[in-house]
Amino acid sequence: MYCGDETGSFIGEIGSHTCRFGYGGEDNPKYVVPSYVSDKKQMASSCLTARAASQELGSILRMPEFSGSEPLLDPNAFLRQGDSVQDWDNLQVAWNEGMDVLRAKDTQKHTKGGTLYSTTVKRHKSTDGKCIHPILAITPGFTQFDGYGPKYSASMKREQYAKYMEIVMEHLEATSLFLAPSPMLAAFSLGRQNALVVDVGAGGCRVTPVIDGHILQHSQRRNGRGGDWLGHVTWKAMLEQKLPVTPRYQLRQKGCTPKSPSFHNWAVQDLMYELRTDPHVSVAAIDEATSRLPFTNYENAEVPSSPSASVEETTPSSCELPDGTSIDLTTPFGKDVTRIPELLFTETTSFSPQSSSSSSSSSTTSNLQTLSNAPLHHLIRESLLAVGDVDARKDLVGSICLSGASSVFPNLDSRLSAELAALLPGFVKPKVIASRNSVERRYAAWIGASILTSLGSFQQLWMSRSEYFEYGAAMGVQ
Repeated sequence: MYCGDETGSFIGEIGSHTCRFGYGGEDNPKYVVPSYVSDKKQMASSCLTARAASQELGSILRMPEFSGSEPLLDPNAFLRQGDSVQDWDNLQVAWNEGMDVLRAKDTQKHTKGGTLYSTTVKRHKSTDGKCIHPILAITPGFTQFDGYGPKYSASMKREQYAKYMEIVMEHLEATSLFLAPSPMLAAFSLGRQNALVVDVGAGGCRVTPVIDGHILQHSQRRNGRGGDWLGHVTWKAMLEQKLPVTPRYQLRQKGCTPKSPSFHNWAVQDLMYELRTDPHVSVAAIDEATSRLPFTNYENAEVPSSPSASVEETTPSSCELPDGTSIDLTTPFGKDVTRIPELLFTETTSFSPQSSSSSSSSSTTSNLQTLSNAPLHHLIRESLLAVGDVDARKDLVGSICLSGASSVFPNLDSRLSAELAALLPGFVKPKVIASRNSVERRYAAWIGASILTSLGSFQQLWMSRSEYFEYGAAMGVQ
């Protein structure tokens, strides 16, 4: 059994927003690229230039059905985002580029002085073109898929695992492989074997109980209120206020029209991401939260009082978009921009779809008990109630691990803790665990995989190439 510090494993995670690649034992992924592949079968690196707009873009994982002309406001439409692989050819392109940039097929890629892999001379490649590292592939970890019944979801999950193993073993020619779900790895990144992993990502919020490293499938709960949905709501609010929504690629070349709606959506989402990650956006405390939904009912909004001199010095009064448009943060609309994350906790949503569309969405999710449109703290309560073991439930409520790129809003952990304390019974003491480092919270699953592959006791769990060809993909699915 190997018990060294460096196992040389290559770790990859394909997300609905970005792909992360790196080596085991490192503290963060070294190559992060958007999860879009151009028609030239290359990874799309940037949405800021007009040159990239001339290419047709395709996603790797399943994405919401979006026309590109109007914002998508129904959170149930985002339930399918990232739950399964949609284009296996694009998945292979992403893995090939990650391995090429980080030189996973190079026998002497490690250099002295911290030189980047991409800047050193590519030599000593393995003669047969195989990856010389064991590969750990991080899977999304969804237990049910939107639009499919529970039985078909289980069959589809096994089919996805088998196809993933086939791609890695036969096309990438890995020496050994291990597939691991992201909720389990996120719990490991915080040193927890038993945890209630709350992942707030681009595609929505997901609550997954993990007991002894195993996912309780029927207790997982998720909704579509994620970072992308918040971006679409902000986009709609700006259109209602007649504010221009101009992506950066249109600023560099006026009159440029994208070849595919997916590129324009990606560029607009990048602009909305830039807006909601400004320092002025934060989560209000539970006693300071107002009952009014963001971006609605402006006539009943409170008139902003004149701030004191100390507050005025620390709080910005406006924010500026890339095209020079200024948003006054003292107006009701500006204040709603600063409290965008409030929509994660509200019972209803802004710009709710028409009754016909909402009824169809609710009927779609009624067959799957793990999918809903409930706010974040209600998802956690439903997930805890679905755990049958009372003792395990007590362990989970005391170890609520917060992860995901959309969980880095300031004060989100304290607000979630207060909401749970008010919602759960008085004898239950919820404890929310969140890393203060935004990188650790954003890449929690990848960091957990890096820790896992560095353990000497883990080395016996790899599935070797010979075992794959002898027993097939069924062994890896088990």
